[in-house]
Amino acid sequence: MNNSNLLTNLRTITILIVVCILLSNCTNQLSEQSNLIESDPFEKFNRKTHHFNKTIDRVALLPASQIYGRTVPQYFRLGAASFYSNLQEPKRFANHVVQGQFKRASIDFRRFILNSTIGFLGLFDTASWIGFFPEETNFDETFAYWSVPTGPYLEIPLLGPSSFRGSLSLFADYTVNPLLILSGPIPSLSFATFEIVNIVNTRYEYAHLIDSLLYDSSDSYSSSRLTYLQKSKTIGKPSEEIPMELFDPSEEF
Repeated sequence: MNNSNLLTNLRTITILIVVCILLSNCTNQLSEQSNLIESDPFEKFNRKTHHFNKTIDRVALLPASQIYGRTVPQYFRLGAASFYSNLQEPKRFANHVVQGQFKRASIDFRRFILNSTIGFLGLFDTASWIGFFPEETNFDETFAYWSVPTGPYLEIPLLGPSSFRGSLSLFADYTVNPLLILSGPIPSLSFATFEIVNIVNTRYEYAHLIDSLLYDSSDSYSSSRLTYLQKSKTIGKPSEEIPMELFDPSEEF
């Protein structure tokens, strides 16, 4: 692992957190932020991006995921998913540290060591077998922990629903990926390959939910947007504070 690259990535993440905190301090009232989100100031751009993403899904991602799920054996798909999950452990570790969740960070560290060695680089989730289960988190949750507002809704080309805070968190998440910390073309190519495999696998595993949002609703953009915004409201909240709500795609119409 290249130490200079690691330090550079850590400095980048620190700068992002500081910038986001400063931006959050410029927000006078949470109600104003909520109105900004609900008004969807970038709707025209977002709808065009949504149409592009939906086209890519229909002509490429959906067929590829069906072929992948039907032809690739389940044990291989599980191994690939486990390998990808192991690459996310440094991200989980960094976020839990910044959130002050040191017990969870220690579990992330032990999981990465165990699965990278005994688990053959993460192909087998050895850590879960002995009781160290993954605790999902990301920089979106970290920014929420530091009271950074969600910001206006954004739909990102090829990546889908997000927000101003979510787009920054995606960049920060990638900076702590072990394959990007290493230098050279092979780690970069491997990173792209595993990201594509993960996207295809996720599309296959959650096909019913994604199909219902994109193809079974009268306005797939509004359905996707509302689903994302409802989910974003629960980020950073304890489970007992999360209200039980039923999502109705037609509530806007």
